[in-house]
Amino acid sequence: MDVSNRFLPFLLTLGGVFSDYITTNIGLGLGHYESQPNYHPLLALLVFWGITAVLVLLLPKERPWRISINTLMLTSYLGAVNNALVILGVFAGLGM
Repeated sequence: MDVSNRFLPFLLTLGGVFSDYITTNIGLGLGHYESQPNYHPLLALLVFWGITAVLVLLLPKERPWRISINTLMLTSYLGAVNNALVILGVFAGLGM
């Protein structure tokens, strides 16, 4: 397995958590508040990277498994998508 294939899931989750952090800060600046008071992006990154490490180490190295791991790691972008929809007014969100 190529080294870049091994690190791709980690980069995907880093991008997802970072985009969630950015959109969360934008939403907070617009008057919304975080519904989970214990949320911290580093904790989210730790959880996603822990899951990623287990999957990368334990699952077979064939292409279908790599694709499934990468697809699963795209779930880290769901927080950013939700935040963007709240910012755009598609979802009501939690305003102050």
